Amino acid sequence: MKLPLIREARPEDAEQLLANLRRLIAEPDMNIPLAPGEFNLTLEEERQVLADYAAAVNSIFLVAEVDGEIIGALNLKGGTRQATRHTAVLGLSVSQAWRGQGVGSALMSQAIAWARQTGVVNRLELYVYARNQAAIALYGKFGFEIEGQRRRAIYQNGEYLDDLLMALLL
Repeated sequence: MKLPLIREARPEDAEQLLANLRRLIAEPDMNIPLAPGEFNLTLEEERQVLADYAAAVNSIFLVAEVDGEIIGALNLKGGTRQATRHTAVLGLSVSQAWRGQGVGSALMSQAIAWARQTGVVNRLELYVYARNQAAIALYGKFGFEIEGQRRRAIYQNGEYLDDLLMALLL
């Protein structure tokens, strides 16, 4: 197995990132609170999103790449207000074929290292579907703790689902 290169996303990654997200949304029992057709960013809008991440001192957008193909992504979005700028909300996705092969761990390691050196970010938080045991285990491995449960927070495929708030204090 080839190890992925973990790097910051660039505007030219926008097309692949959009395609990956559309594939994730189409997965049965996916663990992202989006329905097909709800995600409609244009290529230009996605490029702007990536530029905004790159310009923020408390935000980063990482990709995992193998042979020029983006197989995973992690974003940390820092708060925009003075009172919350120390907190970054984490989102992570890995292409189905690459799950369970260390891609998520590689992204998490780099993201946490980045956050520690910012001098700004000292809290990482995320929401994860309560049923997503693989993701919960991954986050736990990196020291994230469950801070709460949001009951019936998501309505997807005709059922209500709970999610968990997890956080890591740096």
